[in-house]
Amino acid sequence: MQHSGARQDIDGSIVAKRIVTIAQGSEARILVVDDDAFTVARISDLLQSRGFDVRQASDGAQALKLLEHEWFPVIITDWQMPVMNGLEFTRRLRAKGILDTYVIMLTALESGSDYESGYEAGVDDYLTKRLPDIELFSRIHTAYRTLNLRRSLTTRGVRGSRKIAGSIS
Repeated sequence: MQHSGARQDIDGSIVAKRIVTIAQGSEARILVVDDDAFTVARISDLLQSRGFDVRQASDGAQALKLLEHEWFPVIITDWQMPVMNGLEFTRRLRAKGILDTYVIMLTALESGSDYESGYEAGVDDYLTKRLPDIELFSRIHTAYRTLNLRRSLTTRGVRGSRKIAGSIS
């Protein structure tokens, strides 16, 4: 990654890959970020059984490192993790200007203030770990529909739409 002041810009090869992906539609790639090996294995197995290419990270810091070289349309992250929790991971992801990735917070935390904190940090969806598998798949489908809508609005030049990778300054 190149450094420009306090903000780090995204590697050019990643931007090129995103532009190709945006032109052709979203890839079925998902990053699962959780420190619990059982949870990661369960979610990864479920997603792979549906044809998703799944990568894994055990905390937010590891996920950010992975994102320096790869892009994922959807990220599913836990909140409570060592090194860097999911809330801080999402804040840093958004601070880097990565707005073309849909972030789903999948956590055991479920108070109203937890939901509010998650959305304020930049998550797109917030789910508790007690949900049925079909609900997770429903939210992933929503994520891809939302990403396609964002792309469509951006390519049409609609003001107020979120930036895509190719327009990050």
